[in-house]
Amino acid sequence: MTHDGPEYDYTGPDDEDPLILSPAMQHAIGPKAPVGLFNAVSVAMAALIEALELGIMPPDAMPIPGVPGAYLHPMPNDLGMIEYHDTQTPKGRPAYYLARIVSPDDFLNNL
Repeated sequence: MTHDGPEYDYTGPDDEDPLILSPAMQHAIGPKAPVGLFNAVSVAMAALIEALELGIMPPDAMPIPGVPGAYLHPMPNDLGMIEYHDTQTPKGRPAYYLARIVSPDDFLNNL
């Protein structure tokens, strides 16, 4: 598969990526990821980057009770939510650590 369009490689100031992916997230959006899931995660990641650039909390952020600095961000098409945590880049700039995808099935299986 080839890609003839411009390559999208967002990095923040001084080539620092504001989104740090956990191994689980890297696997979730890896080459074997379903297209629908990859697209939903990409849309959510774009919203998180935009919020960081504007210096605001993402409008759809839901704090996780009892876990300071941890939030859930919904993905499109009801595919679940991304759990993320406030952090900083190595140079001290605001960033988010994307921990995992929380599926609606996670809640139904724990009832």
